[in-house]
Amino acid sequence: MKLKASIDYGVRAMMYLAIKGGTCSSKEIAEHMDIPRDYLIQLGLKLRNAGLINARPGKNGGYTLAKEPSEVSIHQIVAAFEETYKDPRHPLTGKHVEDTIGGKVANANALISSSVDMFLGRITIQDLLDAGEQKEGKKEFFSRIQGE
Repeated sequence: MKLKASIDYGVRAMMYLAIKGGTCSSKEIAEHMDIPRDYLIQLGLKLRNAGLINARPGKNGGYTLAKEPSEVSIHQIVAAFEETYKDPRHPLTGKHVEDTIGGKVANANALISSSVDMFLGRITIQDLLDAGEQKEGKKEFFSRIQGE
């Protein structure tokens, strides 16, 4: 599964800010992370509105993390870009949920959503930074995340 561009870019920007540890301009982040600057500015608004970054306008302005990297989950980043993250476009309702097949499908969809939320909620920006430092493979990373 591939991430939507907004989520991919959001994670890149958040990791860049965590690594740099200070104020970074949109131009700097865009250049180093291969993110179109205009798009980054739009994403920055959503990250700011979600309470994940601070944004200061002006000549000496830029972005900083609003929280420690260990306090920012990937789920929070996804949720910043997905206003309808938990709401199915056309949910099963009424008689369709009450019948056997509809009920099973509705329950399965709820389990999938909850599982994704729970798993992404366990992975923080700090976890990703640590994995990069240790050059962890997928197996080691998932084992460490699940074991915490």
